[in-house]
Amino acid sequence: MTSSTSHAPLRISKLAGRYLIFDIDDVMYLRRNHNMCSVFTGTTPQNPQQNVFMGLPLELMPEEVKVLVDKHVAYVADDAAFHPARLASLDAPSRQAYLQTLKDEGRAAYQEFVDQQRRKPKPSQVKAKNKKSEPSSSTESPRKGTEDEEEASLFDSSPAPTPADPTPKPEAEPEGYAVTHTTSSLLLTQQPPHQQPITSPIPSPAIEVPASYPLYAHLQHKGYYMMPGLRFGCDYNVYPGDPLRFHSHFQATHHGWEEEITMLDIVAGGRLGTGVKKGYLLGGAVSETHTEHIDGNDTGRGVDITASHGKGGDGTIPHVRTFCIEWAGM
Repeated sequence: MTSSTSHAPLRISKLAGRYLIFDIDDVMYLRRNHNMCSVFTGTTPQNPQQNVFMGLPLELMPEEVKVLVDKHVAYVADDAAFHPARLASLDAPSRQAYLQTLKDEGRAAYQEFVDQQRRKPKPSQVKAKNKKSEPSSSTESPRKGTEDEEEASLFDSSPAPTPADPTPKPEAEPEGYAVTHTTSSLLLTQQPPHQQPITSPIPSPAIEVPASYPLYAHLQHKGYYMMPGLRFGCDYNVYPGDPLRFHSHFQATHHGWEEEITMLDIVAGGRLGTGVKKGYLLGGAVSETHTEHIDGNDTGRGVDITASHGKGGDGTIPHVRTFCIEWAGM
C-alpha cells in the first residue's frame, strides 16, 4: 500500500457546485489510504442508458472535500474559471508542447487502427478458405476439369506481369486522428511529491459543508468508510471497512447538542436500523459551554486531523459524542 505522504496533492474540480475527481489513480488512492469511496456519476460509453454500473467522474460530498483539504491531501480548483486562465497563462513552449502531445496521440491512435486493419483477413483469402472447406461435387468428373484448364490456358491472352519497382516511394506521414482529452492533466504542470498545489491565477473556492460535518469528520477520523445515507433515511451509512467487503454497521444521523429529538424519530430510526441489520447512530458536536468530563481523561477538546500528516492548520474538528440505538421490540 502506498504511503499517504508520498502522493502529490489531489486536484478536485468544482463544477456547477459539485466536487468531481476525473483521475482513476486519485480515486484508487482515496479508497486505499483515506477510506473514501464516494459515488461514481459517469455513464459507461457502451451502455449510457443504464444507471447501475457507473464510471468516472467520482463525485465527493462537501464533507469529504473539507476533510481532504484540511489534511492538505487535496486542493479545490474552480474548473470553469481555471481553464481560460490556464490557457491564457501558457507560454509559447508550453503551448507548443501541448499541441504536439495531442498530435502524437492522434497519430498513435491512427497507427493502431491501421495495424488492426492489416491483421484482418482479406476478402479474397476468406473466399478461398470457404471454397476449400466446401465438399467437391460427386457428379463432376476430374477429366472435364482438366480439359477446361487446358482450354483456358490456350486462349489466355493476358500480358505477363511487370516486376514491381524495387525502390518504393516514401510514405507520407499520417495525419492522425483528432483527439479530445477527457481530463485536464496535460494543462497541469507535473509536480513531485511533498510539494504544495500548483499556483493558480484563480483563488480556491470556499467549501460549504452541512451541519453534519462534525459527525462525519469524527467517524472518518476513526477509520470508518461512509456513503450517503438517503437510502436508509439517515445522513451517512457507516462501514467498518471497504463497502465491497463489509456490510454497513450503522446508519448515522447528526443532531445538535441542544437539539430536541422527538421520540418518533428515535423509534422510527431504531426500528429501521434493526430491520436492515444496522445500529441507529446519533451524534453531534459537544457544546462549548458543556464542561462535563466524559471519560475522566477527555476534556472535550477537538482533534487535530492534520497531526498525522505533520502539518498544522485549521483541520481541528469539534469534539463529538455518539450514541447507538438498537430496537429490541415492543
